[in-house]
Amino acid sequence: MKHELIIVAEAKVLVWELTESVDTLYQQLNLNESENAAFNKIISEKRKLEFLGIRVALMALLGKETRIEYDAQGKPHLADKSYHISVSHSNKWIAVMAHPTNMVGIDIECPTGKIQKIYQRFLSIIEQQELSNGKDIRQLLLAWSAKEALYKIIGKEAINFATQLRIFPFEVSNSGTLKAQHIPTNSFYQLYYQQSDKYTLVYCLA
Repeated sequence: MKHELIIVAEAKVLVWELTESVDTLYQQLNLNESENAAFNKIISEKRKLEFLGIRVALMALLGKETRIEYDAQGKPHLADKSYHISVSHSNKWIAVMAHPTNMVGIDIECPTGKIQKIYQRFLSIIEQQELSNGKDIRQLLLAWSAKEALYKIIGKEAINFATQLRIFPFEVSNSGTLKAQHIPTNSFYQLYYQQSDKYTLVYCLA
């Protein structure tokens, strides 16, 4: 288990590179009847790894095994409500975040050139102009991940990334912060990020 633990403002973040097999992960958990039923419906090996990996990562982060439930919007939460959580996965990477009282949002993305083909869908005209007009792939990935992380906090009132969420201009580095706005409520958020040749990670504490 290759992982990195990050602590920020009492929130805990775990980034984990999945190198284990499905069997190895399964043996680390004690799934209940409903979890086993959900797991057994999964056909894809990749999806099985994600299902188990998120739960093992949360167990490592919180120091206890927990049960994940989902609300009507598909947002995950802990059955015992001991922490607010957010989860994300991309390729072989898993990211989980938890805070005892505050809402959290996290997103992890592996590098892809496809982002340059779709950035006009999730950035407003002003954002496009301020964020390199689609030329800087690293900047586009950070903007996309930031909006994904915010959506996990705000929910359906932020479903239109281009019109409801605003990312303010920022310089790209290996790590740093971003400022964003939820336009309908005029609420402002600070997001943290890390970026390498392996992944882009953005997380937010509301």
